[in-house]
Amino acid sequence: MKKLSPSFIGFLIALLVTILSLVVYFEVILKKSYYLIDNPTKATLNVTIDQNQYVVSPGQELKINLEKGQHTLEVASEVDSLNFPASTFEVKRVRGMINPTRSVYFIYGLPYGPMVDKDSIFGKLKATYQGKTYLGDVKIDSTIYSEDFYYNLDEDFPAFTRKSENDTLRKKIFRFGDFKQFYFENFE
Repeated sequence: MKKLSPSFIGFLIALLVTILSLVVYFEVILKKSYYLIDNPTKATLNVTIDQNQYVVSPGQELKINLEKGQHTLEVASEVDSLNFPASTFEVKRVRGMINPTRSVYFIYGLPYGPMVDKDSIFGKLKATYQGKTYLGDVKIDSTIYSEDFYYNLDEDFPAFTRKSENDTLRKKIFRFGDFKQFYFENFE
């Protein structure tokens, strides 16, 4: 049997490390690009986006694919207050949430990284909703489409984050009830 040269062994090791790195990246690190249609109500919604029809059951969130650009949204329901005429929204990012019921959502920025001045964020930034003041980077949103977040409704903040050189916040969108629970568990 012919002996393998050290160069060839080094090449095989480098190839193996590259393949392993790609597997870890695509299976663990890479966040999937998708959009959610959320229905926090107790009524079934018939949502039409660009002639594609979706039935969204009460309390359900539905993953869909969208291209960047302008889209048309129509909503029909057996509940009159949830019926909306055609409206448009624009997709600019790789993940977002469609709010066909114009319900209230909270987008919360959780600071991480050694350079973030957490005291400044919690001391200066706040939002008030239904008489309750929430400290931190809180945005209250009821638009038909939102994409100003990193973690979608069906994702949690990670249990821990690696140190980062960036001054950054990672934002997550919450339904109102879920945000109240998250805020109570972490900050009260």
